[in-house]
Amino acid sequence: MSWLDASSIQGLVNYLDVTALREKLAVGNIANIDTPGYRTLDINFQNALQQANQGLGSASLAPRVFQVKGLIERPDGNNVSLDRESVILAGVQLEYRTAIALLHEEFRRIEMAINANGGA
Repeated sequence: MSWLDASSIQGLVNYLDVTALREKLAVGNIANIDTPGYRTLDINFQNALQQANQGLGSASLAPRVFQVKGLIERPDGNNVSLDRESVILAGVQLEYRTAIALLHEEFRRIEMAINANGGA
């Protein structure tokens, strides 16, 4: 079954998991924009995507969520920036669309292989 590359599919699933996690964090940050003392949460997105691309995104290697340092803090202690979170969401949307397109292409390849073998 050389036409089926399960590791490639799993890598794309891991990639989607990373983008979903970052989206969840950004949405949570926006939801807490008026919560006094709330600190912005994020992951090392590029590192997590690289691990996912290499198929290393198992549950034991889930990206580490951390409080973002160096953001401007309001007098109430909250440091969420709507501009920052909006840019992150736009980037995550592009990453997600890319992963879905790649996954679609992988399944199209599998379908072509099945149809080609079915006609023999």
